[in-house]
Amino acid sequence: MKTMLLFVLVALLSVAGNAESDEAASSATAQQQAADELKQAVDESLTSADKKAPERPGDFSMVMNGAKLFAKNCAQCHGPRAQGFVNWRRRDASGNFPPPPLDGSAHTWHHPRRQLVNTIKNGGRVMPPFESRLTETEISNIIDYLISLWPDEIYAVWAERNAKFEKRSR
Repeated sequence: MKTMLLFVLVALLSVAGNAESDEAASSATAQQQAADELKQAVDESLTSADKKAPERPGDFSMVMNGAKLFAKNCAQCHGPRAQGFVNWRRRDASGNFPPPPLDGSAHTWHHPRRQLVNTIKNGGRVMPPFESRLTETEISNIIDYLISLWPDEIYAVWAERNAKFEKRSR
């Protein structure tokens, strides 16, 4: 499955085109900060060096459907590769933060699946709600697609945190 997901990611990236050089330079700092946060989270949560990332949810058709739904409903704000705005950590003139990356380079992986579903359904401060436009299954497919973009280390930390959250919420 990883080979298929890698193929899908490469195909989506080639369709989306290359990022502009100034965008790449600005996102390098954000990526470094995300990498530092990831390293800290991995160090705190993984107890052995050989621990493998858990199996990712969804099958290939769900992930592909999520990619199509993302392109139709989310890419106009979060970018065609879920890379978000260049300066997503800086408030705009209205005091709002621009759409963040959802590709594992920002804070999306800090939130449990239930919260991601809730945010997509109900929107946020600036993000519109999608509850009337997307079904539960479609929202789940979008999240499965986003998860497929995350590196194994990020997914492993997220999956562990998500499992703990679900256990506490029961």
